[in-house]
Amino acid sequence: MVLDEFNSTRALFGWSYGGFIALLSANERPMRQVIAYEPVMRPFGRHALPALRAAEKAADWDGSVEIVNRQISGFSAAHVEDLRADCHGWAALRRLSGPLYSELGALNAAPPPDVMAQQAGQVDLIIGQCNRGTAPYGTSFDDIRQRVAHAEIHELAGQGHLGHIQAPTKLGRLLNNLAAI
Repeated sequence: MVLDEFNSTRALFGWSYGGFIALLSANERPMRQVIAYEPVMRPFGRHALPALRAAEKAADWDGSVEIVNRQISGFSAAHVEDLRADCHGWAALRRLSGPLYSELGALNAAPPPDVMAQQAGQVDLIIGQCNRGTAPYGTSFDDIRQRVAHAEIHELAGQGHLGHIQAPTKLGRLLNNLAAI
């Protein structure tokens, strides 16, 4: 496992599906701290798998980004066009869309455990203020939170699921503060 090569790691961070993986990793091995930004879990976006598969087969990364934003996140076409207008942000979203079909398939393949991050000394869960209590990210976050009883909850003001793209400095400061605790 990659973590074996970094045994002095103080904190493991994951975003979205990566946050879920980080929390699951802390069931398998002791960790000092796990930080997860809007982790998602099953059922999440299962209905979009056929469209994502078709986009992946066609190497249509613009289409993949649109599917995630429209069919999964529920954003409007105007919102997608606003994202597309930011050349650097859109390019990042296209790069991130490569493994979407595989990741979403894996996420929905097996039920999650009832308890997560059992071997973590500290767990910090971050939710973007715009997603608190709303589907799909906020409701998935709430499902995760119920499985990590000892987690501290933090809110990233004015942000949604893409805080790492839309407010990287703000997210970085929060992560630095949490990891310093």
